[in-house]
Amino acid sequence: MISLIRPPCRARGPLVTTLVAAGALLLVIGPGCSGPSPAHPAVGKRIGGIPLVSIADPSRPAPTFTGRVTLLNFWGTWCPPCRRELPGLGRIATRLADDDRFQLVAVSCGAGGPDDLDEITADTKRFLDRERIAIEPWCDPRGVVRMIFSEGYGFEVFPTTYLVGPDGRIRRVWAGYRNRDEADIAGALVEALKDDPRDDPRADPRGLPQEPLPRPAPAAAAAR
Repeated sequence: MISLIRPPCRARGPLVTTLVAAGALLLVIGPGCSGPSPAHPAVGKRIGGIPLVSIADPSRPAPTFTGRVTLLNFWGTWCPPCRRELPGLGRIATRLADDDRFQLVAVSCGAGGPDDLDEITADTKRFLDRERIAIEPWCDPRGVVRMIFSEGYGFEVFPTTYLVGPDGRIRRVWAGYRNRDEADIAGALVEALKDDPRDDPRADPRGLPQEPLPRPAPAAAAAR
């Protein structure tokens, strides 16, 4: 990752300086390391409603984070490791396009916040079209979401990807980018989707049960 801060790879401490001035948020990205990292402090925290804006349709409601397994990814067209990671996330999203238990929320961010909506929209669409990445991008034009995640969810580097369970709680976090991440994320998604209550062998392609689940017999009837 591009960085203004270059600690040794063995020390995976905070890699970002967050500067907040006049309502603007600036994240300085740091280099990734290949060594093991401790559990991320955001794991177990619940994500509520966040004011994201759809790049494809700004009138669309912001995404919700309950009822489905979500990959929430913060990236930027200006960020080389983000550009390397995003095609893999696009492949995962394409493979799960018909599974309504899953959503990818890829948040395109400028190098500093807030972002001009027209500019971030044009840059994002141009990049996705050029790279042929088929995703539905979101943005954070006021920088509010980046502020929330920087202060409460350990968001320190680009790219950062959060795996959120159907209960809205964060299960895994990938900070930075490594070549193995696509396979690791895909494996974690498989496990998360197993926990979805709609993952039933009798379910139809929309995830709706084709027949009711058996109910336990009343205690009195069971006694007879």
